[in-house]
Amino acid sequence: MQNAIYSSENHKQIIEIYVEMCKQFAQEIATKTKYNNYLEVLQLIIDYSNGYGTGVRENNFYDWIMIMPINVSVMTSGFFAGIETKGNAAVVRAYKVVLDQMLQETVDKLDKLEPTND
Repeated sequence: MQNAIYSSENHKQIIEIYVEMCKQFAQEIATKTKYNNYLEVLQLIIDYSNGYGTGVRENNFYDWIMIMPINVSVMTSGFFAGIETKGNAAVVRAYKVVLDQMLQETVDKLDKLEPTND
């Protein structure tokens, strides 16, 4: 898996904590094959984030730093919806609540970042 590009060490820590939690939750409730599919989509998001800014109208720092958490959140919610069953519904819903709270905290932290490149 290709690594994401970050603006600073602080940016990296904020994003990696959120993404790792999403990955852990997905891995815990999915089969190995479905989890590998999840990782493939995650790589697409990382690739998009890494390539952001190459287009003529793509140069907003705050848009860029929000790509990972917003897209990973949407991807993870969709993933959960697709694998939720009667047997795992309580766990999936609990994970959704935790991830929603973590997303809000992540976005709040990112909103305070200033454009830098460590």
